[in-house]
Amino acid sequence: MLSNIKQQLTTYIANFISPPACMQCKKLLPTRSIFCELCHASMLPTVSIQLKITPTKSITVFAISSYQDPLKGLILAKSWSDPLGSTYLGELIWQMTPLKHLYFDYLIPIPLHWTRQAWRGFNQAERMAQVISRNSGKPMAKLIKRSKRTVFQSAVDKEHRQENVKDAFALAVDNPAQYAGKHLVLVDDLMTTGATLHQAARALLPLKPASIIVVVACRVI
Repeated sequence: MLSNIKQQLTTYIANFISPPACMQCKKLLPTRSIFCELCHASMLPTVSIQLKITPTKSITVFAISSYQDPLKGLILAKSWSDPLGSTYLGELIWQMTPLKHLYFDYLIPIPLHWTRQAWRGFNQAERMAQVISRNSGKPMAKLIKRSKRTVFQSAVDKEHRQENVKDAFALAVDNPAQYAGKHLVLVDDLMTTGATLHQAARALLPLKPASIIVVVACRVI
């Protein structure tokens, strides 16, 4: 009884200080949510695709929707070092992709180079993976590292993006045998050409996982 009263009081104070509102249109909401019903309905689902990573192996990429508002605004929040957008993206991936219905063992966030993470203050993919981990009960594992600093993919012509991230990732694993035969999930916020995901997935292959799938918030269609 007392705990319920404390929870209600905490909710009341939080709503008084920061009234619940849609992150996109800023409409006030009766309860705390990421988007209002109208903005939520504007996120049209997109089908999964197959991303070829070797001549004989492809991986499935799941996305919430295409790269447009309201999700686009949450992705761009990283540009001004706001981690809240990434937290919301993690929640939406869990709610709106098939991931919750699939079996997996580990969540692998796409890493940033340490200089870029220091500049931004956080890794958006890692924030998303942490949220998915809390919802799923499955651990996040930093199995790969960014071994070289690359130019932002958005600043590179599409035909040169694969070359830009070539050999950009390396394994960062103390006990490779722990991950052999496991089902791995790569997590990132945005897929454009798939070059980054391609290189990251290839870096995981020496672990001999049973499967690799990818979840992203948005995919450029």
